[in-house]
Amino acid sequence: MLKSTACRPTIRQQSADRRGAILMLIVMCLPVILAFGAFAINVAWMQLTRTELRTATDASVRAGSRTLSITQDTDAARTAAVTAASKNTVAGTGLVLTATDVQFGKSSTDAAGKYSFAAQSETATTNNSVRVTGRRTAGSGSGAIPMLFAGVFDKGTFEPVKTAVATHIDRDVFLVLDRSGSMTTTTPGSSNRWLDLKKAVQAFLDTLAATPQDELVGVVTYSSTSTLDENMNLNYGQLMSTINGKPVSGATAIGLGLQDGIAGVTSLGYARPTAARTIVLMTDGIHNTGVYPDVVAATAAAQKITVHTITFSAGADQVLMKKVAQIGGGKHWHADDQAGLVAVFKEVANNLPTLITE
Repeated sequence: MLKSTACRPTIRQQSADRRGAILMLIVMCLPVILAFGAFAINVAWMQLTRTELRTATDASVRAGSRTLSITQDTDAARTAAVTAASKNTVAGTGLVLTATDVQFGKSSTDAAGKYSFAAQSETATTNNSVRVTGRRTAGSGSGAIPMLFAGVFDKGTFEPVKTAVATHIDRDVFLVLDRSGSMTTTTPGSSNRWLDLKKAVQAFLDTLAATPQDELVGVVTYSSTSTLDENMNLNYGQLMSTINGKPVSGATAIGLGLQDGIAGVTSLGYARPTAARTIVLMTDGIHNTGVYPDVVAATAAAQKITVHTITFSAGADQVLMKKVAQIGGGKHWHADDQAGLVAVFKEVANNLPTLITE
């Protein structure tokens, strides 16, 4: 007896039923998948714009703090901060700061070495810090950031705020000066290189005296040998008196001078633990005796001492001194005459370190 198959679905019908069920499941799940995908893209967009805002805010506060150090002018510093912010895009547009987004004050360290910022009047002579608040909020100059997919698990805009403080740090400085025989070479104006150097050092010290930071300065002079002539102190008049009394003669032991500079700027009796340590190394000639200065520069770098170098005259070894500055994490300057040397020393004095302290 044969069984009837009239009511049984065929294989083709079963396959069609399964496809229909899967299609319905896809239709039901697709909005959820799309929503979570849009949410993930929004989260990535938020993280990207946060990073952009941090970068723009940091660039702004560094520019403002640097300008404050050089000019001691809060209006100029605010302009520099606003300009720097506008050159950095956040969500595709430059960051717009208002005047109140840039504040001035003083940062101090506690016993643990942590910096804290206290806002002060813009006319205060002790201002050493700039605080910038970068905003992409509804009430800010740039406005809130629109989401790429509005209305997916969140509102249609994103409003990040970032704050940064940049502080100029006190410096412990050693001048390492060339007093070799070539420094007696005559220069225009009935002068010589040694007299030109002394005028430049005086300009350097006068510039430091006008800043709100306390820079302790010491002096090393070198020729065939090197001497630590003055430990770091704030008596700039005494420093100049010592330099004025030094004889000029002999060879050019740049490396020995740099060694003494390192010893001076790290001296436990004079070095301050929170101050930035800087050596300004000057020569008018070519290293010709003693340890090579690029070798010594590596020692300075290992001790986190910044080494700036200055060459004076066409006969100076600029290639070597540039290398020393590069190893020492500093900058190199060159001058051909007295006016240029004075300008260089002033610029070095204004080249204060800036740290993001908050």
